[in-house]
Order: sequence, then structure tokens, then C-alpha cells
Amino acid sequence: MKALSIALITSSIISLSWISKPSATTSISAGKKIETKITSGERFSFFRAHRQGKGVTATWGVTNSNGITDFVVEQTYEDPTDPYANWTEVANPSCVGDRSYKHTDAVCFPGFINYRVVAMNGLTVVDVSNVETVHIVQH
Repeated sequence: MKALSIALITSSIISLSWISKPSATTSISAGKKIETKITSGERFSFFRAHRQGKGVTATWGVTNSNGITDFVVEQTYEDPTDPYANWTEVANPSCVGDRSYKHTDAVCFPGFINYRVVAMNGLTVVDVSNVETVHIVQH
């Protein structure tokens, strides 16, 4: 019996060892895993998210748009400080050289929703904004 228990524990450890856990700096966007490095948010001059009707409007500005091709607006209902939180892409606007950008997420469920914006250059993350939390009460 003891040998069987040890065999089961050993096979469980071996079968779980191949699973790669996401790092604290992994972003999932449009079904693609994008490895990022820790960024400071210094490319963003501001980022705000607020309730707009039944949805949420995110507004952000950049200090310099050189090297940025597009943005990914992401949301999560989970703890935004959790490195395993599931961030969902809600928009992917192109960077056209403007100083500020806006996106309205019209479909939101009640709860605390966390938003962030990721500045991209192709599949490379340039910078990540701070996280803004919006509380949506039942409609």
C-alpha cells in the first residue's frame, strides 16, 4: 500500500511538471500569449476609466507615440494584482499619432471591473498603463 501511494504521488508530480505557469508579466490578448517585461507606465500621460451609461469609458493619453502601432484595452473581474488573473481584450484601437484615445465598453456585468491599456508594437509590448477599477451596480 505504501509503495502504491508513493507511486501515485510520483506520477502526479511528473505529470504536473510539464505545465508551464504564466509569469507575472504575461498578457493574453486575442488568443495569443504575449510575453512582456515589467514596464513603468511612463509612456502613458494619464489613464482614466469611468462609468458611462450602462458601460465603461476608458480614456488614456501617451507622451510619445513613436514605436506604438496599436493599443489593447483589457478588463478583468478578478484581482488585478494576481499574476494569474485572466485579462480579456475588449478593444484593439490603432495608434494614429494622437495624444489621447478613448474606448467605450458598452456591455458590462455588475461588479468591480478592472481596466488597463497595453501599448503594442506588433506583438511586442511597449508599455502597460496603471489599472483603473470601476464599480458597476446592478442595472
